[in-house]
Amino acid sequence: MISKSKFQFRSLINRAPEEVFDWHLRDRMLERCIPPYENITIISSEGRPNRIGSQIAFRAKFFGVFSTTVNLEYIDYIPHESFAIEAKDGILKELNYETVITPQSAHTSEIIDCFAFSHNFPSLLNPLINRILKKRISRILTYKHSMIDHDIGMISKYPFKEPLKVLISGSHGLIGKNLGYFLEFAGHDVWHLSRTGLKGEKTIVWDPKTGECDPSSFEGFDVVVHLAGENIGNGRWTRKKKESVLKSRSKGTENLVEIIKGLSCPPKAFISASAIGYYGNRGSEVVDEESGPGKGLFISEVCEEWERASRELEEKGIRVIHTRFGMVLSSAGGALKKMLTPFKFGLGGKIGNGHQYVSWVAIDDVVGAIYHVMMTPTVKGAVNVVAPNPVPNDILTKKLSKRLNRWMGPPFPEFMIRLLLGQKGEELLLTSTRAEPHRLSESGYHFHYPNLSQALEHVI
Repeated sequence: MISKSKFQFRSLINRAPEEVFDWHLRDRMLERCIPPYENITIISSEGRPNRIGSQIAFRAKFFGVFSTTVNLEYIDYIPHESFAIEAKDGILKELNYETVITPQSAHTSEIIDCFAFSHNFPSLLNPLINRILKKRISRILTYKHSMIDHDIGMISKYPFKEPLKVLISGSHGLIGKNLGYFLEFAGHDVWHLSRTGLKGEKTIVWDPKTGECDPSSFEGFDVVVHLAGENIGNGRWTRKKKESVLKSRSKGTENLVEIIKGLSCPPKAFISASAIGYYGNRGSEVVDEESGPGKGLFISEVCEEWERASRELEEKGIRVIHTRFGMVLSSAGGALKKMLTPFKFGLGGKIGNGHQYVSWVAIDDVVGAIYHVMMTPTVKGAVNVVAPNPVPNDILTKKLSKRLNRWMGPPFPEFMIRLLLGQKGEELLLTSTRAEPHRLSESGYHFHYPNLSQALEHVI
């Protein structure tokens, strides 16, 4: 027997109806909808909601084990009002989705999301299936609606006459992927700098170790965002590993800088990744972009060399920015993703005495900060990409446990960190860096997730 169910979700957004509807018509809208904690991957997207017959294919996982591929097609469209989608296959026998946007005032909109579906599972499972789907869909829509507000605010704050042509290295890492999606969504021309050609993407091929490439392909970019480098958190810090990490950042940057120095039409801005590890172990001292580098730490040495490699571009009149990232919060990657498994099992506890400061930042504020830097010509030099409220490790532990509704695990003693992870554990887990985003705040960047609880709720 076929069981049919219907859900309806209503939400008010303090944005003009035409802005909200336009948000749904932009490139990469689907990627902007998917929360980092969802196992959903867009396989293909052909056309837009304003074209009946446009298609979407995505793959979704359930319980981290079962997966299904679903093909969707737009079946209805009313300009500035609504659109409807129908599933052509998948685990459900039938699925229809409609979005209706109605004005409540000149600056307020109501979004009504309607779902109707049927399946062939036993009717006894109806309550369970309905509860699971309703909860999951509700969380996705809550995230989507927060992103609508976020994105409209960013686009309206940074208007442009002509789209920027942007080249990104490390574009498939956590930061690079999210940045690329947002830039395409905002209407810019995004290219990828990679060792190999990337199917379906605008790519420039180069070898970061030798700098081998076609230099002419680098001409005409407005901005270069350099994020590539070997992951410092993977593997034990052997002498070979540390040499590899240092070279991947300093030598790779030097090679890219040499290419740019020889261009007849170089970029106006060069944004290069760095990290707050630059400041070293500073205890409870508050540091900002004017603070000096740390002493005696490998990570500080890496950051200094990394930043030094691109300073020659300043002599060419290119605006150089070193984005010093803190701990990036996203359940899709980085340190937080590694923390989630033990915390979900109630095994996550503070590291050492828990007094060391953690300077964190939500992934969408990382993207927002880079875009702000890109679109604000007065910003140059070092920029701390961290939220304005760093916290000690024990506070981070408590808030993460609370968000996951789990009890805190036992503390992880310092001697165990040093025994198991050696220098890497000491520098990445036990050092304390209380960094403030002075340059971002001073230049007018507005943090969307300034508080830790708020940020964890958004990304988990």
